[in-house]
Amino acid sequence: MNFLELQKELQELNLDIFTIDDAIKITGQSKNVVKTKLALLAKQSKIFRLKKGYYSINNINNKFKLQKIFNNTYISLHSALEYYESTTQRFNNLDLISKNILDSKKTCDIAIQFHKVKNRFFFGFEKAMIDNTEIFISNIEKTIIDCIYFSSKIYLSEINKFIKKYKNRINKEIIIEYLNRIGSSALNKRTGYLLETNNIVLNGLKINNKYEKLNKNLPKNKSKDSKWKLIINEDLEE
Repeated sequence: MNFLELQKELQELNLDIFTIDDAIKITGQSKNVVKTKLALLAKQSKIFRLKKGYYSINNINNKFKLQKIFNNTYISLHSALEYYESTTQRFNNLDLISKNILDSKKTCDIAIQFHKVKNRFFFGFEKAMIDNTEIFISNIEKTIIDCIYFSSKIYLSEINKFIKKYKNRINKEIIIEYLNRIGSSALNKRTGYLLETNNIVLNGLKINNKYEKLNKNLPKNKSKDSKWKLIINEDLEE
């Protein structure tokens, strides 16, 4: 397997990230021969090994591309806020929603953090292209819901900024559809309240009469919202 020929073919196929199977198709050589050659090229720093079975010709400078090498995941949480340019902060990690329990790991000096959800929660993402690499990322509506669901990792004030930025693009019907699909009264309350503070009213959400904290990780206080049955314990404008 000639490196220059492999490089040329990968460039023509727009494969910034490629697999062992891609290299087998290009070269027509056996799996053992290809694996051995790729391992040698990586050792020589002619290619980069991203994880088992995945390589790149060039160093990956855009962390969002790394979603491609983790099956059954999509980008969300802080990484989605960063992708949508809702925050000026830049994080040296990539948040991936996953169906499976996976240990955090480091790839290309980026900390990959996995956040496990049940199958019924694994939806609401779409394809996006970064250079020549296809990735999956939460859409605007699911980004809001994911961030509220994982509010132990993200302050609601950050989500509120995101809602303000994309207020005119948020589809209320999609939000309601997603919340009904998930079926969580607490999530309905928090999402309904945050959107309503931005003059986006969600009608028909099912909630119970139990008062819950807006931010489940902060202490209670005396301020309450009777409509959404919430104890308002976080300043959303911080």
